[in-house]
Amino acid sequence: MTDVEAVPGVGPAAAKRLKEAFVTTAEILSVQNPIDLQTRTKLGEATVAKIIRNARDVTGKFGFKSGIELEKQQAEVPRLKFGIESLDSKLFGGLEAGSIVEIYGNARGGKTFLCHHLAVRCQLPLEQGGLEGRILWLDTESSFKTKHIRANAIRWGLDPEVVLGNISVATIALSSQMEEYAEQIQLMLAEGEYSMLVIDSFTGLFRQEYTGIGTLASRQYSINSLMNWMRRLGLATDAIFVYTNQVTTQISTYGSGNPSAPVGGHVLSHASDYRFFTRVGAQKKRKISLKDNSGVPEFDVEVHIGWGGLYNDATEKKNAEKMISEKLGSLGSPDDDEDEKKQKKGKKTEEEEQEE
Repeated sequence: MTDVEAVPGVGPAAAKRLKEAFVTTAEILSVQNPIDLQTRTKLGEATVAKIIRNARDVTGKFGFKSGIELEKQQAEVPRLKFGIESLDSKLFGGLEAGSIVEIYGNARGGKTFLCHHLAVRCQLPLEQGGLEGRILWLDTESSFKTKHIRANAIRWGLDPEVVLGNISVATIALSSQMEEYAEQIQLMLAEGEYSMLVIDSFTGLFRQEYTGIGTLASRQYSINSLMNWMRRLGLATDAIFVYTNQVTTQISTYGSGNPSAPVGGHVLSHASDYRFFTRVGAQKKRKISLKDNSGVPEFDVEVHIGWGGLYNDATEKKNAEKMISEKLGSLGSPDDDEDEKKQKKGKKTEEEEQEE
């Protein structure tokens, strides 16, 4: 990251105002909305336009490049590996840094398991398929479980105390809180220590707060604003944004395809780089399907989930869980948390949860 004062045209006074607006680096400045930045900093219109343009020149991320240059640049982008051969090979090495990753599906499909899995894998060294970064987690469903993080840490040979300390969790009660945290998240990502933001679940609160056709436009506007914010921050910081999404039932498709459609419509479908659909398969295995990515063909894989995250097969899962259990003690079934949560809150059936 390049300090904002290194941008031509940013003097001490302008730098002070920018930092008060949580714009601390040239990379973050280069992706700012000029009108919004002018409002927050009270700098002149011409000054804002000039320093944003200069910041883009400083970062070198913008402007025309040849296909050969882009190929070399893309080859150097770090990738976050799942540690599951069937997934990583089909993804040509893993998830690209700076991407937006959507995981949608029915209840118990494994969405939250995937988030815990990736949050620990992200902390691994680059040579082991990680990003060597800390994680920010926005928890809208009280779904973050420390024992899952500990189990994953042990599975991948990391210190559970260190791994937990590297994850900063914020409880979210209203969708507006996501926007309230935006500037703080921007600052923390700009510092370079954080490499991932997890939002579990992204759409749940919007569905609860924006009810009725009359609020649809407002809901979609808010969702689109947050997705655009993720896109710009990913470009500036190379952080990965992972969010879970709920589904709704399309009655008209029964008998002719998948009735479960992700919430958010075209706003979310166009915004995410990787779109995964998860659901329960036979023998409690999870089916993970890549539904959309501009550079990877669609695919389907089956994995096992348990203490320690995702597994290639039942034998690997059994051996790893035995080792984890010896270090953490008796853990029971990893599905117990979800079942207990539903019993306590009197949740609706899975079919009812899918319906609008």
